Amino acid sequence: MTFSNFELAQPTWLWALWILLLNFWVARRYKPTYLRLKDFADAHLLPHLLLNANRTVTDSGRRGEIWWSLVWLLGVLALAGPRWDYEEQEVVRPRRNLMILLDLSESMRVNDLPHSRLEQAKQEIEELLEQAQEIDIGLMVFAGLPHLVTPVSDDYKNLKTFLNELFIDDLKEYSIPGTRLELALAEASRWLNRQGASKETAQVLLISDGDFEEAEVKPSLAFLNQGEFQLQVLGVGTATGNFIPLDDSETTWLKDAQGHTVISRLNESYLTQLATASGGIYRYATYRNDDTQAILAAVKPQFGGVDKEEKTKQKLWHERFYLLVALMMVFMLPSFRREIVNH
Repeated sequence: MTFSNFELAQPTWLWALWILLLNFWVARRYKPTYLRLKDFADAHLLPHLLLNANRTVTDSGRRGEIWWSLVWLLGVLALAGPRWDYEEQEVVRPRRNLMILLDLSESMRVNDLPHSRLEQAKQEIEELLEQAQEIDIGLMVFAGLPHLVTPVSDDYKNLKTFLNELFIDDLKEYSIPGTRLELALAEASRWLNRQGASKETAQVLLISDGDFEEAEVKPSLAFLNQGEFQLQVLGVGTATGNFIPLDDSETTWLKDAQGHTVISRLNESYLTQLATASGGIYRYATYRNDDTQAILAAVKPQFGGVDKEEKTKQKLWHERFYLLVALMMVFMLPSFRREIVNH
């Protein structure tokens, strides 16, 4: 047995050692019985009032205090979980990488739902994060150009933080007018490849209203047919649609070259074609969670084989807390013996 790599599994329990210091402080302020009697009787009378007067009560109390402190110390150290020596055990962890591709074009401002399409998309992502398990998820936004928000990871809390800070106006500084879906798909594929995802396991979730130009959809379909990844799609908006506000104040509206106010509508035909081209599914975003459940159900079967898993090593520690527990029991045995004798 070696003591290499010694550590405590639950070091927080060490805070309980402060009780020992508190006990010592109280004991010093507490007046022993012998000294308290001196306040009521002369010193030469005390031997006639006390049994075993030749032995001070102070010494007996000090031994009990030391015994109690030692038992407490052993108990706290046992709870802290001392351990040393470990073996490395190989485990298999599924590789599950999903890149969310969020449309941040001007049409996502449209308020044809109880709130804007962008707010609906954010709610869908939050629902997905609440239900996702053992999936590394990243977030990329796009309009004229794609922009990575967070790479794929299991840090959902960090992703939610960035998600709440996403606004369409912020992307304008890093983008160009229009919507370039093909560039976004290619960029998502590149980032998934950097994470080591294979073509069989790479997954992308597109959340959009499908308000694309036909000239943009055709090259996107051609890219998806190459099989770089499987695309799942969530559609937000309504077929009726509404005007496109130029800012969040909704006081000015987007107009075409003839001066007519533009109406943006959900284009489920385009979105369905995109999902089908890569072997994925299309779902309309609702206020229930069955849409995100369907997306997750479509994603998870892609990660079933052993060749699609990642082998890692974890430490298998040898726990030693029982040694301290055994020692504590040895110190406590005399206490039980005295209790039996007294009865």
